[in-house]
Amino acid sequence: MIIVKLAGGLGNQMFQYAFAKYLSLKHNAVLKADTEFLMKRTNLRKSFVFRDYDLDIFNLQLETATKQEVKNFKWTPLEAADKILNKAIGFKKGYIVEPHFHFSEKCYAAGDNSYLEGYWQSEKYFAAISNTLKAEDFIFRKQIGDNCEQLMGQIVNCNSVCVNVRRGDFVTNPHHGTCNNGYYKNGEEIIITKINYPHFFVFSDEIDWCRDNLKFNGSVTYVGHEYAGKKFQDYLRLMAACKHFIIPNSSFAWWAVWLNDQKQKIVIAPKYWFGDKTRNTTDLIESDWITL
Repeated sequence: MIIVKLAGGLGNQMFQYAFAKYLSLKHNAVLKADTEFLMKRTNLRKSFVFRDYDLDIFNLQLETATKQEVKNFKWTPLEAADKILNKAIGFKKGYIVEPHFHFSEKCYAAGDNSYLEGYWQSEKYFAAISNTLKAEDFIFRKQIGDNCEQLMGQIVNCNSVCVNVRRGDFVTNPHHGTCNNGYYKNGEEIIITKINYPHFFVFSDEIDWCRDNLKFNGSVTYVGHEYAGKKFQDYLRLMAACKHFIIPNSSFAWWAVWLNDQKQKIVIAPKYWFGDKTRNTTDLIESDWITL
């Protein structure tokens, strides 16, 4: 059995699921999710953002692990103590705690009967099953909203550039930080030197802020939340349909790029994914992306 602890929003859950799915296929094992942390509604940190289970927008089957199944992998009843013991002593009964942000060969080689705790934000953890994920797992369960069809047609039939602006809790959280107006302006300048007649489609969790503060030369469409869909699934579809990308330090935007099969796409991403610029993100940012 492979159990994956889910945490964070849709993008994070997709990373966590993808690595767990790889291990489950490798070992021909049952895959289950530990959703206790995700769904609990008590936290002492003021900046903590509560999330929901979002993978149900996809046509995938993921059972929920029982408390006893999760408990079987633990050192102690205390989560913090478990993490310390795993880092100091090593894996216990397959309780795999992500040791750092970049790719870990040791974690990648985890055996059957493993519990995964981490974010696993590198395609290296699931590249071997990318085709399976695209063809079977990350298929949207419902059709795109009727109101999105005309916009989708517009995106597909022009030199569309997805501009994703992540704000919300990132604005006040120094761990993440946000990409400023200068970043998007520099991204626009690069785009217009590489493609003819770009049309910028702006997607954001604060779309009104973007209308007031982000200006582009040429064609621009601010995609309001009436196009977002349940759990922002239509936003993800529309973003992934664009031909080129200017993205922030967002796992949601990362997956929009990954779901896009355009071979000649231009992707502009921030050089530093976190407020801590020393953090190693070389396994998250693809080598052919342009970083600013």
